Amino acid sequence: MTPSPPDRPDRRGRPGQDAENAEHAEDADETESTLDAAVALDLLAGLLDSGQSLVSGLDLLGTHLPGAGPVRRVALLLRVGVEWDEAWTAHEPEASDPDLQELAGELRFAHVTGAPTAALLRSTAASLRRHRKRRAEQRAAELGTRLVLPLGLCQLPSFICLGVVPLVLALLP
Repeated sequence: MTPSPPDRPDRRGRPGQDAENAEHAEDADETESTLDAAVALDLLAGLLDSGQSLVSGLDLLGTHLPGAGPVRRVALLLRVGVEWDEAWTAHEPEASDPDLQELAGELRFAHVTGAPTAALLRSTAASLRRHRKRRAEQRAAELGTRLVLPLGLCQLPSFICLGVVPLVLALLP
């Protein structure tokens, strides 16, 4: 990565940072498509602890959290007076996202009851992370059994060609 010349300022007016910012912007664009429900729950719990309402917290999440655009639309619909379930199902493409559904399910209790649920949101985020870790460990264990056959098919011929054949050829008179 080569920085731009010092006389060429970047978007913020700092000299020599243009190329670096362009690469970071490309990386950010690649990660903006997904929403991590555990992170969103933790951030929303912090917003609720700081005194934000649930709807304004959703609006802030949707504005500032990458991949949370649907959450902002939900917050806007809730502010207009749309019912909770209708607001979350108003956008069908995003409704199929499992993390978004998880977030909606956990926040429904907080919205319907009005109870302070920051601790509940944090414990749900921790539970979600534990569940993801278990799934990842299970997939890693399955990967080991799936790789045995291809690995054996690749290594066995090479062992025969590089180990057994030269030995047999050396033993022949």
